[in-house]
Amino acid sequence: MIAYIFLQRRRRKPAYLKNNNLSQSTRKSLFYLFIIFTAHSLLMMTFEKMSFGDALWLTLTTATTVGYGDLSASTLEGRISTIVLLYMGGIFVLANFAGEYFEYRLDRRTRMIKGLWRWSMAEHIVIINTPTRGGTEFFIRLVTQLRQNEEYQDMPIQILTRQFPEGLPDELRKLGVVHCHGYPDKPENLEAVNIKEASAVIILTKDEYEITSDALTFDILHRLKEFGVSNINVIAECVDDGNRNRFTGAGASAVVRPVRAYPEILVRALVAPGSEKILENLFQHEGDHTRRYDVDVNNTVWEKVVSSLLVKGYGTAIAYVDKHNELICNPAPGKEISLSSIIILVRAGHVPNSAEVSQTLAL
Repeated sequence: MIAYIFLQRRRRKPAYLKNNNLSQSTRKSLFYLFIIFTAHSLLMMTFEKMSFGDALWLTLTTATTVGYGDLSASTLEGRISTIVLLYMGGIFVLANFAGEYFEYRLDRRTRMIKGLWRWSMAEHIVIINTPTRGGTEFFIRLVTQLRQNEEYQDMPIQILTRQFPEGLPDELRKLGVVHCHGYPDKPENLEAVNIKEASAVIILTKDEYEITSDALTFDILHRLKEFGVSNINVIAECVDDGNRNRFTGAGASAVVRPVRAYPEILVRALVAPGSEKILENLFQHEGDHTRRYDVDVNNTVWEKVVSSLLVKGYGTAIAYVDKHNELICNPAPGKEISLSSIIILVRAGHVPNSAEVSQTLAL
């Protein structure tokens, strides 16, 4: 009978409620059961002349369909009372509660998968928006990089986005990522991801090739201010460099360009604030940038190479190519090396030529 009633309930389209109040349903069911069981026990004591213990035992074994058979109603009045109160009342209430519970669990799981569940998170990372192309691959790389840092190994991550309406890919869920399906510029959605309790916020630009996307990012930054978010590390992507100062003034802790092939830049901005600017310089020619110089230097040490270039004001050596044409990054200071080329982060406005570098390293 319980299975039948449950199947009948499942045929109904489940209500997609914002708050499924299972506790209220539980209290109501317990109240009804208390009334039914008390009434039946009293009637068994009256009609069947049972003790309170035996009457309660018969009530419970009958209501739960266990039916040991050691006690039973023998009078017409007692049997009618059992049929009306337990068969028609108690078992129905129990079945109805079981159906509501399983429906709640199914509805809860569905809402979690589809991003319609409000997670009680704190000290978590909130990522706002999704790249227009390759969002799944981008998030996998971003989260994987975050997980490689001790501070963020187990930190919960939630994405606020209108993408993934049917749920995040399994690869992301396995990395401990959940999402909230909604518009990032809506206050109720920012509240749903517990933005005030977040440890860090990453605002991805809506479209990395569209300058007008900065307007949405700017609006989100202002909404964070309205929420009183001031002590949270906020990383914002900016399409137009002219908007960087505006983003900083609006509360962004770091502003980076949307480089989709290298989400590591966003990770660096969280793990080592300021280092994202160094990485950005590696991708541009204006300002401080990297240059490769062909040189022929044998039997020297890395610390001497670095110090010689710094003294001359030519920049900072960050890597070299050895005689076997292998690129060596950040070698040990006292390591003896031989160079065929060197890569230097040169200063803007003071870029040495090949002869100056060769002459400096030959000393």
